[in-house]
Amino acid sequence: MFKNKTLWDLLLIVSLLFVLAACAPEREEVGQTSQNSGEGDSEEKESEEAEKPEQLKVWMNDEEEAIAAAEEMFAAYKEETGIEVVYEKVPMPDQLQKLSLAGPTGDGPDLFFQPQDRLGDVVAQGLAVPMEYTDEDLSGFSDVAIDAFTYESEIYGAPVTIDTYFIYYNKSLVDAPPETIEEVYDLAKELTDASKDQFGFLISPEFYYLYSFMNSYGGYVFGEENGVYDPSDIGLNNDGSIKGLQEFKKFIDEGLIPKSLTVDVIDGLFTEGKVGMVVSGPWNIPIYQEALGDDLATAPLPKINGKTAPSFVGVKSWLVSSYSEHPKWAMDLAKFMTNSENSQLNYDSTGEMPPRPEILKQIDDPIYEGYTKQIPNGTPMPNIPEMSIVWDIDDAIELIVNGGDVEEVLNDVVSNIKQKIDMSAQ
Repeated sequence: MFKNKTLWDLLLIVSLLFVLAACAPEREEVGQTSQNSGEGDSEEKESEEAEKPEQLKVWMNDEEEAIAAAEEMFAAYKEETGIEVVYEKVPMPDQLQKLSLAGPTGDGPDLFFQPQDRLGDVVAQGLAVPMEYTDEDLSGFSDVAIDAFTYESEIYGAPVTIDTYFIYYNKSLVDAPPETIEEVYDLAKELTDASKDQFGFLISPEFYYLYSFMNSYGGYVFGEENGVYDPSDIGLNNDGSIKGLQEFKKFIDEGLIPKSLTVDVIDGLFTEGKVGMVVSGPWNIPIYQEALGDDLATAPLPKINGKTAPSFVGVKSWLVSSYSEHPKWAMDLAKFMTNSENSQLNYDSTGEMPPRPEILKQIDDPIYEGYTKQIPNGTPMPNIPEMSIVWDIDDAIELIVNGGDVEEVLNDVVSNIKQKIDMSAQ
């Protein structure tokens, strides 16, 4: 009897201990904020040090000037943290598909680089994790840059550059830039001699640039209300888009712009002094300056349809791969590469404008006049997943340049775009 009672008492004590444990307040995990700040900070710091990787991997777009700047940043980051940063050249258009294959096998990067119009695809495929920013972190960036990489209330990017396109002109050929597209046409007629590869005005026949013609007459990508895009409402074949591309096509039909024109050809001819005016972005400032020196100047886009011509605004950012084994340190590296000092370094090396107002305010070089006057007229590219399908409109532009009827071609391509969007939603 005594033995049974003793056993019963022991069981009762054990049961009470379990109950007390269940009712006890939860303790904070290592890394969470502690009421004892000194002890909590120490534990968190030790945890972070234990998780510090020896190496982080970055996928770089194949841009010589940007890579040179990044190499300096990587060296500084290693000196500061002890973490080695290695990189691989992977063109931006190829990164998402390659990441979806390489990420699951552990062969992907910790950081990759993308423009905002691909953000919807990135999120839909689960390829990136949201950034963790304090209010102080965010205060250094322009609102439009952060908005460009905000998707469903989460911020996914560490913004590196913000850009748009504008006019570059050669002062030895053009005294002052024309203010209207009609004046541009007259200038092109005057200066063009295609047999000698001499032209008055060149713009790459791509949707990114020709959006200015389309939107000036009322064309648009998606219907939009209060910052929310409607992918079922596409305005790329409405009357405005048709009229805008018909106006551009006049340059092609008159032989003022070659049918086979590419960005590389434009850059080559302009740096050789054979073109009066070209449309390009801030990334070409160092290249054009080296070639033309004091003959180089910039201006905003000419008015089209009697209105200030709009342009696409693009933001490019570092994103943290969802497959990274060290996302906290990858975020730390992304923030380091986009801090004020390194944003200045990237700008000095590439000429691409950083989305940091304190740096932009200090730029008083007249060569940036075209950029600073054009950027307020910019339209952010939509960042929803359906935007990746919209770039099929370049197929339409290629057909139009080669003689296709503008209205017929746009109707066909937009019909295909809508079908692809519907299929992607299933």
